[in-house]
Amino acid sequence: MILSFSRRFAFIAIPKTAGHALRTALRPLLAPSDWEQCTLFDKRYFPVQTLAAYGHGHLSFLDVQPFLLPGQWDVFTSFAVVRSPFDRFLSFARFAWRKTGEMERDPLGTMKRALTDPARRDHILLRPQHEFVCDAQGRIRTTLLLRHENLARDMDRLAEALDAPLPPLEAVNVSPATAGAVLDAELADLIRARYARDFALFGYDPAAVP
Repeated sequence: MILSFSRRFAFIAIPKTAGHALRTALRPLLAPSDWEQCTLFDKRYFPVQTLAAYGHGHLSFLDVQPFLLPGQWDVFTSFAVVRSPFDRFLSFARFAWRKTGEMERDPLGTMKRALTDPARRDHILLRPQHEFVCDAQGRIRTTLLLRHENLARDMDRLAEALDAPLPPLEAVNVSPATAGAVLDAELADLIRARYARDFALFGYDPAAVP
């Protein structure tokens, strides 16, 4: 997440939605007093012990809202990128097991266990997208929702909203293609069930299996 008090914007970095590419584009806008939290390539933490203790940069609106002044979030231009739950899960699979060989040995079994094993399915990278951008009543609390499939075009919308030029996005943290990262009917159903609210809230077609 990035909270820019100098420019009054907030970026919620939903996992596996081009977050590191967005961070790279946004960092030239930041002042020394602005906050960023991330841990994969750079180690940057919010100056709030409770939030820094999360140990990752995928903080949600509900995580940070208690630490802001009353009404402060509402004066920010807040934004996040959303992605088809099917594509997002496949991106997770390519990333999570890129060094272990599990996707080569048993791709479908490995991916299905990620959604059926209680010890795995609540991993931060697998949390539904709406949990990052919604309040306790389920209302979206961002000014803008950019779409991963149209991100190059949506960056123009973001630059206009921030009243600042943004460079073309760079390819950052792109996981290599994996031959076994394909869906069968059972895995598609598991994704539909786990991310039903994301499909509905963000307008993705649950029948559009890649």
